[in-house]
Amino acid sequence: MNESNPARSRPIPGWVGACVAALGTLLLFPANSYNDPDTFWHIENGRYMLEHGVVLHHAIHTFQPGLPYVPHEVGFQLIEAALYNGFGWPGIYVLTAACFLLLVAGLYRLMTVSRKEAGLAGFPLSCLVLLALVGAWVYYHYFTSRPQMISSVLIVWYVSWMRQYRMTGQLRLALAMVLSSWLLANVHAGVWLVIAVVSGMQIVETLIRRDGTVRDAAVYAAVALAGLLNPGGYRSLFYILVVTRHHYNRLIDEWNPIDFGNWENVPIALMLLFFALTFLYSNKKNGFRWMLMIGTGYLGVTNYKQNLFLWLFVPYFAAAAMDTAPLLRFTAKLRFPLRLKGIVCGLAAGLLANALFVFVFPPSVDAKKYPVDEMAYLLAHTPQGVRPKVLARYGSSGYVMFRGGDVLCDGRQDPFITDASKGAYGWNSFERSMYGFSDRLPAIVQSDRPDYVIAQNDVSEKLMNQWIGAFGPPVYEGRYGRVFVIRRA
Repeated sequence: MNESNPARSRPIPGWVGACVAALGTLLLFPANSYNDPDTFWHIENGRYMLEHGVVLHHAIHTFQPGLPYVPHEVGFQLIEAALYNGFGWPGIYVLTAACFLLLVAGLYRLMTVSRKEAGLAGFPLSCLVLLALVGAWVYYHYFTSRPQMISSVLIVWYVSWMRQYRMTGQLRLALAMVLSSWLLANVHAGVWLVIAVVSGMQIVETLIRRDGTVRDAAVYAAVALAGLLNPGGYRSLFYILVVTRHHYNRLIDEWNPIDFGNWENVPIALMLLFFALTFLYSNKKNGFRWMLMIGTGYLGVTNYKQNLFLWLFVPYFAAAAMDTAPLLRFTAKLRFPLRLKGIVCGLAAGLLANALFVFVFPPSVDAKKYPVDEMAYLLAHTPQGVRPKVLARYGSSGYVMFRGGDVLCDGRQDPFITDASKGAYGWNSFERSMYGFSDRLPAIVQSDRPDYVIAQNDVSEKLMNQWIGAFGPPVYEGRYGRVFVIRRA
């Protein structure tokens, strides 16, 4: 695509846009592509499945082996483990970079589709600026080597293909919809319901307008059936109902309501205001937009985890409002003739440069955030081939599992909120993991009988002294915390 206005200016050389895109991309530092608590157990799950040639339906490396597990992220875990086995942490960044490139391309496509629906031509500079801002926010806050790196790409492209299919009826778009449904169900089934919901919105719009066909019905039936073709079946698709049971998810920060009084969340509040403004001027007669607006607004304010969908769908509304919304309509006249090919090449070049950097200077795990030193000490005092039982906090248990220890509870919930996992105080494993590092720790240790306890340094002196009184002096103190050996009676 080449945006130009001969009456105003000559085309800007492609290398200019390429350089701007490359320099901007270099500011997307690779640090966020690792060091997320979930990354470690995702890799370990994937390594286990690759090594044993199985799909996991039970929790592994835990105090209570055999607890049932819904395999809802198998595809992502296999990809992540294969890249880590082959290239280490740099391989994880390669996945991040590839997903980011595909996401930006998908958001661009979604914005152009939106403008076509509204009868608008061209791609104003303001749309390009919005695309850059949204991309940067999503990269820094959600591309932390977790399944949403892939699922956000698939969801954005699915909506783009679905709306294009609505306008053209092309079979290749229908096939792309079915394929993306199947991929999402196998990579990150927990968010597959987003595809189901947006498809339902499209079906409702079609029924209202009475312009559907038999082929349309077949396409959406195929989309639904493709979603069921995953290792966990329908249970994977409804995994959200498991993690929200009894509000256990509220014990995890990212599932809590957004604190709009916190200055760090000002960008989210501004995006909500921008969303409200752009929707009002983005084709009011379109029933699908009204339904998507309700869904996007709900997810946008529910919690930090689901706020991602606000950032993914606002560009769809904004692209059709740039020419008409107050305070924005003047930007539609700013049509610098930048060549899209140059911008894409610059974006790819910037990501490639970042990838080369991490291969030359491989990243390391933050030893203050995770028990890097502590696990090194512990494993040095454990016979080779033995996995010690290590009790650590919920947020660091994934790393312990990744390094070679068995844990009370890793980053998943469904195996650890079952009655079979209940122990001291009648708490299940998830509750003991979340509540245990308190004055209740001695009783939990007596019940679960770990070999070691890793206690983080950021606890009160009174509480630490209580633990020392119960377990004896720590045998090691590292940058993360202290290691206690649990003596057998």
